[in-house]
Amino acid sequence: MKKITFIFLVLILALGSLWAQGAAEAAAAEATVQFTDDLGRTVTVPAAIDSICPSGSMAQVILLTFDQSLISGLTTDMSAQEEAYYPDITHGLPVLGTFYGKKANLNKEALIVVSPDVVVDIGEIKGSTDEMISDLDVLQEQIGIPVVFIESYLADSGSTYRRLGQLLGDEERGEELAAWADEAVAYADSVRAELGGEVTFYYSSAIDGLEAIPQGNFHGEVLEAVGGVNVCPSTFSSGGNAMSLEQIFIWDPDVIILSSPEAYASVTAEGSLWQSLSAVREGRVYLVPAVINNWIDSPPSINRLIGIYWAAETFYGEEAGIDLRAEADEFYQLFYGYTLTDADTAAYGI
Repeated sequence: MKKITFIFLVLILALGSLWAQGAAEAAAAEATVQFTDDLGRTVTVPAAIDSICPSGSMAQVILLTFDQSLISGLTTDMSAQEEAYYPDITHGLPVLGTFYGKKANLNKEALIVVSPDVVVDIGEIKGSTDEMISDLDVLQEQIGIPVVFIESYLADSGSTYRRLGQLLGDEERGEELAAWADEAVAYADSVRAELGGEVTFYYSSAIDGLEAIPQGNFHGEVLEAVGGVNVCPSTFSSGGNAMSLEQIFIWDPDVIILSSPEAYASVTAEGSLWQSLSAVREGRVYLVPAVINNWIDSPPSINRLIGIYWAAETFYGEEAGIDLRAEADEFYQLFYGYTLTDADTAAYGI
């Protein structure tokens, strides 16, 4: 009798152990989900994501607008000026470097120590799809952390936020940001259709203003998106194009746009060699606003959404039909949780 009782107890314990193991496996399965990224990779990620790290500067800019409390590491350090726009929780975060680009310097060991729930790469496909799939699969294996890619371009900025909402389990926040982005892109399309093709522009980011961005280059994408006509033809290289002032006189653009304060001061200075250009004589030289980030192209990220409205007002004035300051106030409050001040915009006449 005792032997039968013992065997029965052993069976009960064994069944209990199997049940516990099954329950543990089920709980583990419920704790993760499958996310298909924009390369078609199926990545297992935590069902509840509490910490994330960007793999590059574009991802950093976008992730900081989605939920700053989730960021556990940065690709590049924030300047004191940038920190003024972000909450304390983002200050002093470890700097991990970037995975792609000419200055790629990702510190994989430091990333492993930070141990985020997921690493997010956002932007364009680098190289071919197959090459990028291989790159991210290798990185994921090396660090033992899920790595996902979300494709992002100016025209589909809304999709970027919706995908982030799906990944991070906050579709409401994703849709809120996506709706604003969609509205900005739709506005660009409408103003280009109604007013575009008439205003010519020259754009330079060089400190002397003598390096042109050519037609079709993503650095001037926002300006062309609202219908501006770039005087520098696409036959010029996609990199920096050193210009002579004589060439700019030949083009004689309606508007000159500069992202360097030094260039702006030089071009608009009394007695400047640029003074004979019609854009300078008529006061149509503009410094690109840079509140947290440059509104046109530095980096070519979500900061360009408010740049759409600035470019439209710069080219078309009242015909643009917008209140730029109101749009800017809404943008910074919604995307950054930051209240824009007069001091932020005074240098740009906004």
